[in-house]
Amino acid sequence: MYTGFDLLGSNSALRNHWLKRLVAGLIDVTIIFTPIWIVISYFDLPYDTVAASIVTGIIWLVYASVCEGRYGRTLGKALVRQKVVSLKGRRSYKQTFIRSISKLFWFIFLPFDVAVGLATEGDPRKRWIDTVSNTLVIAYYPPVSNNKRAPNPRPRMHEKLESKDESVLR
Repeated sequence: MYTGFDLLGSNSALRNHWLKRLVAGLIDVTIIFTPIWIVISYFDLPYDTVAASIVTGIIWLVYASVCEGRYGRTLGKALVRQKVVSLKGRRSYKQTFIRSISKLFWFIFLPFDVAVGLATEGDPRKRWIDTVSNTLVIAYYPPVSNNKRAPNPRPRMHEKLESKDESVLR
């Protein structure tokens, strides 16, 4: 059986999936990290980078657990149209908390989690912690309401041939 790393080179859909997950993660960490960095830099702490990273991890853990537990996606995932689903019934807060644990120390464990998930056999779309929590990130396209659908085509109105013929003769 093949690993995710084996399939990344030849499967454009898998590459697209992981690229979307990367973009969603960057959006989420930017939303969380920027205000934290501004606040921590205001206090001029001696280890401000380490403090910002740890606080970002804690807030990202809570943010991802609550948003994915409630809505199935964070703001980053919503923008790239991805959603977290459970492989066993309804998605629970416990599952989303477990899958978000690697975000606590995101600068160390999250890349390791992705690498282990891609290096093991099984579903190449999963991080290792997705396997533990029985979750999966899928593409999600929300249904379009009837108001936003394209209108039904109307039949063309044909002019009378007589009026065209008369205008040509004049």
